[in-house]
Amino acid sequence: MAQDIEYSYYHYLLLAAIVVLPLLLAKLRPRRHGGGETNLPPGPWRLPVIGNLHHLVGALPHRAMRDLARRHGAPLMLLHLGELKVVVASSAAAAREVMRTHDAALATRPRTATIRALTRDGVGVAFAPQGEHWRQLRKLCVTELLSARRVRSLRGSREAEAASLVASVASAAASSAPVNISALLATYVTDAVVRAVVGDRIGNRDAFLECLDEGVKVAAGFTLADLFPSSRLARAFSGAARRAELHGAKMSRLMNGVIEEHRARRKSAAGVDEEDLVDVLLRIQTDGGLHVPLEIGTIRAVITVRPPYIEL
Repeated sequence: MAQDIEYSYYHYLLLAAIVVLPLLLAKLRPRRHGGGETNLPPGPWRLPVIGNLHHLVGALPHRAMRDLARRHGAPLMLLHLGELKVVVASSAAAAREVMRTHDAALATRPRTATIRALTRDGVGVAFAPQGEHWRQLRKLCVTELLSARRVRSLRGSREAEAASLVASVASAAASSAPVNISALLATYVTDAVVRAVVGDRIGNRDAFLECLDEGVKVAAGFTLADLFPSSRLARAFSGAARRAELHGAKMSRLMNGVIEEHRARRKSAAGVDEEDLVDVLLRIQTDGGLHVPLEIGTIRAVITVRPPYIEL
């Protein structure tokens, strides 16, 4: 009897060791982010599956994160948004480290399911991963779109859009209703950028601008497919993900039409009096000049411009 009790004691002790030791080792092992050597910063408590999403419910996200940062008291804070791990810089010094000191390591923007659908897997300038492809496209945009000669050549377009803005403000001010200056300025900036990129001679300009506005609405916020990228069920039930795919296909069709119009005009006897960015891209595609292939999909992604407040 005593031997049975002793055997049972050691048996349960062995089982306890088998269960507890792995847990202790996992607890003592430093957590790593993405296989790197740096430990993840601390963060608030989280729930299974949804992570810290419940902390953001009922308030504006930036204010909710501000309150969490004040409560947490650390310059860096880790949030789990579904399956996503998000590091929040909650102080000026931490933001400076991210944006200036380590900008090269942190320059690549995350590409969610929605962003991949809208940007054709991020081959454009805004969401392309940092590398030779991104550097060449950025160089092209800076030298061809933002050079002093190009800015001077687009002066007439800017003045025309500014006159249209003043006329819109004057027309709106004639009534007793308040004037939404922010919306009018956003329209002015979008129209000025669109004229610089695709010109004002395209046949489906209104449809192009409408599609851009639709893309801004689709890209706003997170969807189930963004928060749970590994879940097929989340993708199936995410209406926003389907809308993003449909919008991406619609934008591709519009871009193909814009490109074909520019190609036809370049081949015509009239030629091109004033090049816009599409003309520049088609010329470089024909003549060369980039160290990376300039395929038609890349051209579509580059000219799929967004208002500046989406790119920032």
